[in-house]
Amino acid sequence: MNDPLTHNRYSKSGEQRVVYHNNGAYINAAPPETKAYMAALLTSLTNHVQALSAGCESKLAFTIRVVCHGAGLDLFQIAEADDILKKRFDNLCEQGVRFLACANTMRARNLEIKNLYRLSEDDVVPSGVAELAYLQIQGFAYIHL
Repeated sequence: MNDPLTHNRYSKSGEQRVVYHNNGAYINAAPPETKAYMAALLTSLTNHVQALSAGCESKLAFTIRVVCHGAGLDLFQIAEADDILKKRFDNLCEQGVRFLACANTMRARNLEIKNLYRLSEDDVVPSGVAELAYLQIQGFAYIHL
């Protein structure tokens, strides 16, 4: 049996294209639950990226998008306020994970790009739900935690 830490079963599978659906812990979740959910999301993303490069001499190709809408936009504010989560968020961004924000939610919650950590205009999509469907039609695997 191959050691899963030194043998990468994904190395011959080609590029992984994955979209994570982040709509938060649940509506009106208390701050501790929201922060715990966001930490778990970042852990899953980190584990995913690490699994793709385990035992490989070169980084495997992947495209990972995280579509944030509804309470999922809290991720940007939590990352800004928490140094540990900010570092994890930054590390994922530097490895190529892209976080997208729903313009409908931003309007409904009166949120501006400048108040959402690391967000640029290119990271705002018209509708989070429509973006999820669009990416799945483009062949992205769907993951919701």
